[in-house]
Amino acid sequence: MSAPPPPFRPFRVHEPAAPGPVVVEVPHAGLAVDERAARFTRVPERALVADADIAADALFGDVAEEGAALVVATASRFVIDLNTAPRVPTPYEDKLPYGLREVRRRSASGEAWLDSPPPRAEVERRVREVFEPYHAEVAARLAAARARHGVAILVSAHSYPDVLFPRAADVVLGTRGGASAAGWARDAVADVARAHGLSLALDDPFPGGHAIERHARRDEGVHALQVELARRLYCDARSFTPRPEDVARLRAFARGVVAALAAAARGHGAMAPHAAPRDDGAAMAR
Repeated sequence: MSAPPPPFRPFRVHEPAAPGPVVVEVPHAGLAVDERAARFTRVPERALVADADIAADALFGDVAEEGAALVVATASRFVIDLNTAPRVPTPYEDKLPYGLREVRRRSASGEAWLDSPPPRAEVERRVREVFEPYHAEVAARLAAARARHGVAILVSAHSYPDVLFPRAADVVLGTRGGASAAGWARDAVADVARAHGLSLALDDPFPGGHAIERHARRDEGVHALQVELARRLYCDARSFTPRPEDVARLRAFARGVVAALAAAARGHGAMAPHAAPRDDGAAMAR
């Protein structure tokens, strides 16, 4: 008799040797659809890949060497989108008129198909077994960083398809209008982007999603930023194949972002644990 398959693990964690104040989460790089979700989720393979944040986990793969805990989702965003308030189906759908169960889905790859939304019990299972454990892990990592360093910074790491946003900058930094992170944190990322010759925009067209809204606590010393990288920088638009040399260049950028944020935290935000946080109110250089 063959052994049962191992339990589905919706995320993995890369531990730093010397934990610093930064936590990086990658919610959309996963391609896995677990056995139960697959009963209700039938996504064309090309769409499954195209709508993932292709190789975002690889782009941020070196951040543990700078002291950042790295939390990477393995579950596809078609199981549940970890960067929006819990809802299924996802990520892009149009509900047909009331009385019709089908949902018209669409993809960044140009695929379009009809699907039936999963029953409520399945949606609740995905929230319970995928969504909440993932965010609980992120929250625990931030709490540990805050307790250890007096300040914590979440980087929500993404990539975006140029076909949907052809005019967007190389790097889009989401801060929910400045509400999720202090000026010194925004400036740190801007300086690294400039040093790597990358154009940067603030909050346009990605102001930040559920993760930074959920986890940011500026008044408690927990800051959060969403970092979106354009796929054109490292990925073939037709085959979705990453270019190794460009991935390596962006890995250096991502590692530089974590190093700069950790240094900025020491200079501007770090304090004894549980002390009142300081906000310098600095504005990001644009």
